[in-house]
Amino acid sequence: MKQYLYETHMHTSQGSACSDTPGHAYIQPYIDAGYDGIIITDHFFRGNCAVDRSLPWRDRVRLFVSGFEDAWNEGEKRRFPVFFAWEENFEGDEYLIYGPGPDFLLEHPEMERWSRKEQFEAVNAFGGAVIQAHPFRARGYISRIHLNPCLVHGIECANMGNEPMWDTLALQYGRTKGFVMTAGSDNHHAAKMTKENLAGVLLDAPLRSVMDYARILREHRQPGLHIPRDIPPLPEHPEAEKPLDILDENENCVSHDIAAALF
Repeated sequence: MKQYLYETHMHTSQGSACSDTPGHAYIQPYIDAGYDGIIITDHFFRGNCAVDRSLPWRDRVRLFVSGFEDAWNEGEKRRFPVFFAWEENFEGDEYLIYGPGPDFLLEHPEMERWSRKEQFEAVNAFGGAVIQAHPFRARGYISRIHLNPCLVHGIECANMGNEPMWDTLALQYGRTKGFVMTAGSDNHHAAKMTKENLAGVLLDAPLRSVMDYARILREHRQPGLHIPRDIPPLPEHPEAEKPLDILDENENCVSHDIAAALF
């Protein structure tokens, strides 16, 4: 049976300050790499967004979605599906939001002040899915790792922007908690794309909309994971590289013990 390969995590220069690639420039490289579609997930306003935060809300949203629109227009020319999502940041913990579209952003100017709980409740009510991205990432901009097992539909267990051991911890966390899990490239640079650094999910049917993907995640239908590198085995005594907080459904810390997440 044919499976369909989708990128679930990527950034354009129009929406994300850390990317150097406009949306349209990704299309042919992803076609050449054998993908069946991509989901644009630019950094939203509390993350590393390229949009001037001083602008009025509607102008900000219009600029934010321009990377997606640029990619979508090129995708239409080449019959290559492009879907919209975004990545939101709280305290270094980031979330991929699948399902709601640009109109949802326009209707919710209060969302840049949402708590994790408010975000989950709004996206969940819409029928979308919240996935915690790279949950064990420990880069310099992250002072603490915040694991959020209650206010998500699943986690990203493999991220090609991660150190491999961070994926090891995420995969074990996902297995222990019974999460649906995703994989993505976290692609910022078309010029650096190779088949060896592109991840994604494998689906049994093509996506007609991003809501199709959100339903898969919400219904806990585990997609196939395309991970082009080995994930190291879990160490006998695993450790997080930063102080760790495990949050409850009210975003209160209930544990600092990594064993509570992994075993």
